[in-house]
Amino acid sequence: MNTLEKQAEVTRLLHSAQAGDADALDEALRQMYGALHRLAGAQLRQNSSERTLSATALVNEAYLKVFGGGGAPEWENRGHLLGVAARAMREVLVDSARRRQASKRPQSVDRIELSEISGALAHQIDYAALLECMEALEQIDPRQASIVSMRFFVGLTAEQIGAAMGISPATVQREWRMARAWLQRELEG
Repeated sequence: MNTLEKQAEVTRLLHSAQAGDADALDEALRQMYGALHRLAGAQLRQNSSERTLSATALVNEAYLKVFGGGGAPEWENRGHLLGVAARAMREVLVDSARRRQASKRPQSVDRIELSEISGALAHQIDYAALLECMEALEQIDPRQASIVSMRFFVGLTAEQIGAAMGISPATVQREWRMARAWLQRELEG
């Protein structure tokens, strides 16, 4: 059977699977496995930083992404299936890269908040400059200034500040990071 006949056979099997023949999808995927494996190998070669997945594992992960939802997708032809599989493989690679990057970030238990070290550094902090910066921040963004005051000077947690201000702890954390970066830049400059 030549290549065009194989492609036509896979397309026929995919249409049969859509009509309800469960065995047809299995047969189509069995015939497509080589092409999917080559596609996975190409994806891995393009993403040279990925060293944790093999081509076989990538095919399997992509299969779970495409078929794990339960519903049978409607395939136009073999090329459509390859396109969907390629997109699923890219998503698997992106998810894997995100997990690797997340594992490189320090965990929250490893981080030291400014409020935790303020007592030890009290003699090193120029409070006059800090108060000037706080006044400037109050003019620019009153909410960030309030968050800094509650966090740095009172020692409240993000949850406590969020409850007091009627905002989410995630918003408190985001505003805290931005205000802290701004204050650091101002104090150093």
